[in-house]
Amino acid sequence: MLSPAETGVPSDILARRNRFRRCPNGKQLRLTERDLAILQLLFRYRYLRTDQLVQLLQPQSVKRLVERLGDLFHETGLISRVNSTSDPFKAFCTPLIYEISSKGITHLESLKALPNRAVTFSRRRRPAFNPQLHHTMAVIDALIRIECETRSELNQRFVPIDEILARAPDKVWQARNPLSIPITLLPSNNHPVVKRRTETHLIPDALYGIEYLIDGKKRYRFWALECERTTPTSRSSTSASSRALKKATYDALLSTRAYRQHWGIPNLKLKMIEVR
Repeated sequence: MLSPAETGVPSDILARRNRFRRCPNGKQLRLTERDLAILQLLFRYRYLRTDQLVQLLQPQSVKRLVERLGDLFHETGLISRVNSTSDPFKAFCTPLIYEISSKGITHLESLKALPNRAVTFSRRRRPAFNPQLHHTMAVIDALIRIECETRSELNQRFVPIDEILARAPDKVWQARNPLSIPITLLPSNNHPVVKRRTETHLIPDALYGIEYLIDGKKRYRFWALECERTTPTSRSSTSASSRALKKATYDALLSTRAYRQHWGIPNLKLKMIEVR
């Protein structure tokens, strides 16, 4: 067997391939149904850690799944790895984060196998640095937990954002950020942070629904998801984000029911999750 130096494959002192640079060794792969499922999940959520893929796929062998992810990254180029700003001393103990590559998206398109997306930030085709990756992964964590809980119920189905936007007005789902909804804030004793009439936009971290089958009929409930990490409780003005301002904005959205015309959904609730 040739050494890494003889094959030209970059490696570390333990002969491991570089984590974030493709180092193919010429291994021939035949894509399987599970490979297709991996690509579809990455398109659906944009970013997924190894442990999240294990949670969603429930493989018989976690080790083989991890090895297959390495093959799909190094040998096929269908998926990419996100170089998060992890502590270098913990880098090899941190689960890898994967995303589908442009080549992977093209492959799904050729098979007419693009799934509905669960997050709007999966629209970008080019891998890019994400300065809010920790917050983004918290949003994905929350959605995966909700979807898996829904799967465990016989008469429930998770409704992703693409399915919701399919019924929204054309100008909304074609917008740069279809989750952005205009809101008018008015001074109120309930929200002292709002001192004057303010025109603003509300952008939930995610929007999802659950379909319930009750007595043979389908019923739907929809939620706006907010994952809070470092947003301050309040500020002296509405020019910067705060939890008090966010609450005022959601109260205005829910009281006016502007979501009905904007997103075409009949109801909406707020689900707030504290992220530590």
